[in-house]
Amino acid sequence: MQLYFAGAEVSSHLSILKECGVERIAVNTHNLVRATNNSENLGKWASSKRLSNMEWVLYADSPQVPADPALEVLQGAEVQPEIVTGPITWYEGTWLANTDLLFLPVWDAVDPTILRDYTENYDGVTLPDAVVDNPVAVRQARASINKLGQLAAITGRSKGIERFDTLVSSAWWNVQKYGETQVWAANRLLRLNADDKRIKREKYASSIDALGVDVAKILDDDMDELLRLAVFSWLALERHLVRGLSTAVVPASDSEVANRPTSMPHNVVPINPGVARPTPLTRHHLLPVMGTSSASETRTDEDGNEVDITLPVISVTPESLRQCNTCTLAIGCPMFTPNSPCSYQIPVEIKTKTQLVGVLRAITEIQTQRILMGRFGEEVQGEHSPELGKEMDRLFSMVERWRNIEDSRDSLKITVDSKGDAKAGMGVLSRLFGAQVGQNATMLETPVTSDEIIAEMTEDE
Repeated sequence: MQLYFAGAEVSSHLSILKECGVERIAVNTHNLVRATNNSENLGKWASSKRLSNMEWVLYADSPQVPADPALEVLQGAEVQPEIVTGPITWYEGTWLANTDLLFLPVWDAVDPTILRDYTENYDGVTLPDAVVDNPVAVRQARASINKLGQLAAITGRSKGIERFDTLVSSAWWNVQKYGETQVWAANRLLRLNADDKRIKREKYASSIDALGVDVAKILDDDMDELLRLAVFSWLALERHLVRGLSTAVVPASDSEVANRPTSMPHNVVPINPGVARPTPLTRHHLLPVMGTSSASETRTDEDGNEVDITLPVISVTPESLRQCNTCTLAIGCPMFTPNSPCSYQIPVEIKTKTQLVGVLRAITEIQTQRILMGRFGEEVQGEHSPELGKEMDRLFSMVERWRNIEDSRDSLKITVDSKGDAKAGMGVLSRLFGAQVGQNATMLETPVTSDEIIAEMTEDE
């Protein structure tokens, strides 16, 4: 996750952020217009002097913010922003569409069809503060974004921010706005309200000191020091989320990193230079979607003796390898949990005729449900669906196949095909039913003389 500190359009806030070593800031277009006196100052705001060695985001937290101020800032910017996020009107029909700037449209969670259009045509989407606490909307946005896309958020909240790739946070200056005390302690970010604030600050004095902040100034309610404490705390939270660290507050120096011993994961096989070697057999594993069991079978060996042998039998496992973050069903799944494996199993087992009948019944019932739902759709839409008739035909075919599978009656069907002259056909019958059958098949029921045949031919003329 990348954290951008909002409020940088205010000069005093920007100074504090620079003093704390912040490298990523966010600028609200609406607030920037109010902070500058005229359009000329607006176009010169993003100067290299002001934003030296800093990354920044230009954003709007409301769909009603016009595009002209944002375009004015961007057109005169000496330092281009990393991300531009705002209403779609900022991009469509403006010169911004012809640039290489990363634009993330803001989605207000009102129309899911617009979300699909945003994620297909842009590199991600941004959720405003009013949508961040909506778990269904967050799941829909995450599920619709491709693997290279970004899910951003503009919020003043601190819970659930790990779900986003980019975070524009205004929470740090709530210290000045609401009298909060924000401190990183015990691997978590604490946001203490103004009630009994001295007692609370004394309780976390050691954590405040570990962040490099003057504890005495914090107890004396020094506002600049409280803002520095909030910034350092948010930076510690960012490091914790990005690196997965649990204790370090201050990043390690270059010398410490260089002297730190390296380790190799246990499942990596080192490759020595020289002639290539075959892949070790220990690295071959059964596919995780498959399983095997054992079955005994009696066979006859070369000496004619019956022996029992054990054979592997393939099966399927009920566990799924699906991950919530990449599952196509995440947009509507009631059990969606970010960064988690699938919560469902499919325990299918067909070993007996009863189990087979159960599977056939379930499949037939599912097909019937589809047909009835299709019929309901015809009534709602008021038009005939040609696909419904095909589904009905498919149901009849499934029922016919099910009947044939369950049919246990004894039957015998013999088909005899003969090609060639009569002698060949006679040979087939003789081999099947006896030596005289073929000859009898070619004999006439009543003998006919040659005179009778000549008389019939003469009468026809």
